[in-house]
Amino acid sequence: MMEANGKDRKYDPVIERMLGYRATVDTTTEGHHTTAYMKYQVKTDHRNVLLLAVPQLYNFAQDDRRDIVGEYLVDLTYHDQEPCDARLIARTSTIRRHRTMLPDVYDFLTPNIYNATIFYDRLLSPFHPNNRRCYRYEVMEVNGEQARVEIHRKAPNTQTVRGHAIVDITSGRVISCTLSGEYDVIEFELSLTMGEEGHGSLLPVSCLLKAKFSLLGNCLRAFYETTYDVADSLASVETSEESRELIERIRPDSLTEEQSRIYAIDDSISEARRRRREERALLPPKPKPLRDVLWNLVGENLIHRIRGNFGPEDRGYYRLSPILNPLYVSFSQRRGWSYRFKARMGYDFSDNQEISTRMKIGYFFKYNQLLTDIPITFDFDKRNEGYITCRWTGGELVTNSTILDKLKEERGSIEGWEHIDLDYFKHYRTELLAHYNFTKYFGFEAGVLFNRWSTMNDKSFELVNKPTSYHATSWRIRGTVRPLGWKGPIITINHEHTLPRFSKERMTYRKWEGDCSYIHKLPRLRSLSLRVGGGIYTSKNEGTYFLDFDNFRDNYIPGGWNDEWSGEFELLHRNWYNSSKYYLRMNATYESPMLFLSWVPVIGNLMEKERFYLSALRLKNLSHYVEVGYGFTNQFFSMGIFTSFNQGKYHSIGCKVEFELFNGW
Repeated sequence: MMEANGKDRKYDPVIERMLGYRATVDTTTEGHHTTAYMKYQVKTDHRNVLLLAVPQLYNFAQDDRRDIVGEYLVDLTYHDQEPCDARLIARTSTIRRHRTMLPDVYDFLTPNIYNATIFYDRLLSPFHPNNRRCYRYEVMEVNGEQARVEIHRKAPNTQTVRGHAIVDITSGRVISCTLSGEYDVIEFELSLTMGEEGHGSLLPVSCLLKAKFSLLGNCLRAFYETTYDVADSLASVETSEESRELIERIRPDSLTEEQSRIYAIDDSISEARRRRREERALLPPKPKPLRDVLWNLVGENLIHRIRGNFGPEDRGYYRLSPILNPLYVSFSQRRGWSYRFKARMGYDFSDNQEISTRMKIGYFFKYNQLLTDIPITFDFDKRNEGYITCRWTGGELVTNSTILDKLKEERGSIEGWEHIDLDYFKHYRTELLAHYNFTKYFGFEAGVLFNRWSTMNDKSFELVNKPTSYHATSWRIRGTVRPLGWKGPIITINHEHTLPRFSKERMTYRKWEGDCSYIHKLPRLRSLSLRVGGGIYTSKNEGTYFLDFDNFRDNYIPGGWNDEWSGEFELLHRNWYNSSKYYLRMNATYESPMLFLSWVPVIGNLMEKERFYLSALRLKNLSHYVEVGYGFTNQFFSMGIFTSFNQGKYHSIGCKVEFELFNGW
C-alpha cells in the first residue's frame, strides 16, 4: 500500500485519473431520466417512550411492531450540478398510516459521487478534485486492470467520509465504492456500483445504504437498497400514493423471507382492522373518547410537520411547522429566549401563476412580545418574479425618546419624568407593493406603505396630553441591479417619500437607502457573505418622531442568509436603530465545514459548519462600532459568541444559541 503523496510516485497517476475522470465524460445530464426502485427495512434494537419526540418516528413509536418494510418507485430527472427532481410513482410500507421515517428517503435515492457533495449540500465527495485537501489516499494494486484506493479523511468532520473504491487503472473510472461516516446523529455505510461507460458511468446502477440511529437509549438499524433503470416506461404513469400491485409487478428482486413475513403480518393486521370496521358499521355510532381524539389529532402534530394538498389536481397546498418544534427555539443574551412558528399556504393557478402566504410568528419571553409577519403574494409571472404583495407586520417593540425630550424642552424639568413611560412603542406596518424583473440584470418595485406606532402606556401619554398613536403613509420605489445576473451581487436603491395628506400627524420626510449584498460560493461547502449599505433622511419635519429604515432595523424574525445570523448586529441595543438620521454598515461572514474546532479530536466529529463574523457600523452618535464573532453548528445546536467594540475599546460580549437536532428531517 502506497500513499499518493509519498516518496514512491508509482500510484499517483491512478489518483489523478480518478479525480479527473468526470472531466473526461460529457456531463450534460440535463433531462436524463431513470426510474428507481427502493426497498428498505428498519429493525429495532432498543426503543423507549422518548422515541415519540423524534420527527418522522412518532407513528413507528406508537406501533407495537419492531420491524417495518417499505418500497418506493420514483421517476428521477438529473440536472448537471443541481439536485435531482424526484416524482413519486408508487409506494407501500408497513408503517402506521404509511408515513415516512428517518430523513427524506429521496436523499438516499440520488447519491452523486462526482459532484462536490454526495447528497447535494452535504458530505464532501472524495472523488471531486476540489475536495482532495480534505482527504488522504492510499493505493493498493488489485490486478493488472483495477486498483483499490483507500480513502482517509484528514479531519474528523461530519461532512467528510472514509472508505475505499475499486478504480479502473487506465481511465480512473470508479467501478464501485464503499463510504461510511456520520451525519445528523445517523451512522451510515454507503455501497455503490457505478455504470460502465459514457454518461452512465457517472451514476450508480445500484446502491446499498446501511444506517444506524442511536439517541436517548433508542437504537434503530435501517437498510436501503436501490436499483436504477428498472422501468423507463413508467415515466408517464400518474402518481399513486399506495400501489402494492404496481410495485410487485416492477420489483427487480424478490423479497427476503423476513421481509415477506413482515408484509404478511401487516396484511393480517390490516384485514383484522377491516373486519372490525365492518362490524362497527353495523352497530350504533359511538363517539370516541376525547382523550383518544386529542392524542391522535394534537399529539402527532406537536412534533410533525403538518402538510397537505387541496383543490383540483392538488394545486393547493399547506405546510405548517410542528406546534412544538425545538428547531425554532433560540436564545440570545440581549433578547433572551424566543420561539418561532412558520406556516405556508398557496394555490397554483398554473406553472407561472400562484397566490401564496408565508406566515412567521415569533414570541419573545423576555419582553412578553408577540411578533407577526404575514405576507399575501400573487405571482402573476413567476419566471420574471412579477408579483403583487400585501404584507402586514406587527408587534415590533421600538424605543424613541424624541417625544420625551421635546416635552422637557416645552415644560422644563418636572419631577417624576423618569417614572412616566413615554419612550416605548409598538410598530405596525402594512405594505402594498408590486415587483417585476425586466431582465436578469434589472428589477423594479413600487408601492405604498402604512406605518403606525402605538404607545405601550396610553395613560402616560394622556396624562401629558399627547396622542397615543402616530401614523405615516408613504410611497416607495426600489431599483434592483444585478451586474453579473442571477448569481452575482445584488444592488438595491430605495427612495421613500411621505404622503402628508394621508398622515394623521402630518409627518413628512424623504429618505434614500442603498444596499449591496453577495454570497460567494467557494469549493468544499465554504462561502463568503458580504453586505455593504447606507441610508439617510434628506429631509424631515419636527413632527417626524420615528426613524424607520428598511435595511437597518432590529430584525426579530431573521431569514434569507445562510444561517439567519449573518448580516445582523447581534449585540447592538435596539435604541440605536431609531437614533440617527443616517447609517453606514458593513457585514461579512466566512463559513466553512472545517475552520478551527473541526480539527480538534473528538470535538471535530460533532462539527458541521463553523463561521467567522465581522460587522461595522457608523451612526450619528456611534461612529466606530464593530462586532466580531465566532459560531459553529453541530448535530444538536448552533452557537455564536460575539464581542463588540466602540471607538476601539471593548464594549460588550454575548452569545446566541439555536437548536439544530433533526433539522432537515
